[in-house]
Amino acid sequence: MVRPLSQLIYSRIQDVPASPRIITLHRHNQFAPDVRGYGLAAAPNGRVIGLESFKGVFAAREIIGYTWYLGPELQPSPIFFGENLAEIERFLWDEIDRQPAGNAELPFLVGVGQGGIMALGAAAAAPDLLSGVIAIEACLPIVGGWNPPLAPLDGLPILLVDTPEGIGAERVLAGESLRQTLSDWGGTVTREIRPAGEVPADLLANWTAAQPIRFRNEED
Repeated sequence: MVRPLSQLIYSRIQDVPASPRIITLHRHNQFAPDVRGYGLAAAPNGRVIGLESFKGVFAAREIIGYTWYLGPELQPSPIFFGENLAEIERFLWDEIDRQPAGNAELPFLVGVGQGGIMALGAAAAAPDLLSGVIAIEACLPIVGGWNPPLAPLDGLPILLVDTPEGIGAERVLAGESLRQTLSDWGGTVTREIRPAGEVPADLLANWTAAQPIRFRNEED
C-alpha cells in the first residue's frame, strides 16, 4: 500500500478516464467545488479535481471556507504560503503515482484569485510536473525567503486572465509586467482580459485544447 504524500482534501468534480486532467485551486474563503465551473470550462470532457487548502476561515466556531495563506494578497505569510505550495507539489506527485506505471499524464492547474497566485507559484516551483497553468485574476506575490523561479519554465504554457474593471494604466502595466516576467523565465504566456465574475468558457476550453499534454516517464 502506498501512502499519499499530500494531506490536502480534494473533490472529484468530474471523475472520468479522459484527458486532459485539470486541478482547480479555489479563491480565499471558498471550498474546492466553488470553482468547479472554471475546471469544467477548461476541460468539458476531461477529468477535473478540486483541490482544497487545509487552513480554515472561521466565523465563530464554524468553518465558512478555506484560504491558501494568511496576510495581504501580495505579501502572504511565508509559512502558510510555503506549506501549501509544498502540499500542492506533493499532490502533483500523488497524481503521477495514482496512474498506471509508465507515462503519467501531467495535469493543468486552474486557479482563481488566491488560487491563481498559488498556481503561478507552483509553475515557478515545479514546472516539470505540469502540462500548463491558467491563472485568473492572479499575480506573483512577494514572499520572504522565496526566490522564484526554482526551475526554468521550459516553455510551460500559461494563460493569464485579467478583468477590465478599473484596469487603468497601473493595472495594464502590472499585467504586462507579469506576462513579461513569466516569459523571461521561459514560459509560453498568453494574457487575455475578460469581465469579472464570468467564466470565460470558450477562452479556457480553446486554450486548453490547443496545448499539448505533457507526460512524465519513469526515467525522468
